[in-house]
Formats: sequence, C-alpha cells, structure tokens
Amino acid sequence: MKNKKDKVEAVEVKCVKCGRTQIIYIPREDIPKCPECKVNMIINELLDEGKSY
Repeated sequence: MKNKKDKVEAVEVKCVKCGRTQIIYIPREDIPKCPECKVNMIINELLDEGKSY
C-alpha cells in the first residue's frame, strides 16, 4: 500500500501576469516560473479523474 506522500497529483498552474497555463505533477515537480514573465506561477486547478461538467 502506498503512503499518502507517494501519491502524485496533476495540477494546472497559471501565470498571474500573462495567463499562460501548464500542467505539472506534484510533488514530483516544483511549481515553475513563467518562461515569459519570470514570475512564480500559481496553482489554478487540481486535475482529478472523473470530473463532470
């Protein structure tokens, strides 16, 4: 059985200046800086399976 900290979550991060989005996997990856604006991106949405609209 996997530990809770071993679970990898897909999240969408967004630049607050230009609106650029990117999908990363935490905790495997760090939250990146926007390649255009050079500011830290923020978490915009958690991407869970089974999402309904």
